[in-house]
Amino acid sequence: MLNHNIKEGLSITYEKKTTTSDAYITNDTTIDFFISTCSLMSMITDSSCRMVDKLLPQQYITVGSKMEIEHTNPTLIGETVSLIVTVEKIEGNKIFLSFVGIDSNSMFCEGKCERVIVNKDKLMEQAYKRVQNTL
Repeated sequence: MLNHNIKEGLSITYEKKTTTSDAYITNDTTIDFFISTCSLMSMITDSSCRMVDKLLPQQYITVGSKMEIEHTNPTLIGETVSLIVTVEKIEGNKIFLSFVGIDSNSMFCEGKCERVIVNKDKLMEQAYKRVQNTL
């Protein structure tokens, strides 16, 4: 069993002032001014990694394996958003997290994600083996 310092109840609040790079860019100008769900997922991943990866031995990281998100309200670009990410449960090498997003008005998203603790070297080996098998 891997020794780490990740505990149930561990939480982080991640804040970010959103910019145009957080928008979903299309030819339809009606949605260019809102935070995209893809950008939001990236923020959740970033905040989760900031919280848990530093608590692992150096040769380990976490990788995402599952994410469920309800993006319930639009948030305009330029607003500062806060994401509160919390470790709900740990089972073996799996970390189950919940999150809620708050902007200047109210909650705008919530959901759950799962991260898996992996050895960096073994992850690279597996990726290279997959590529070798397709050549």
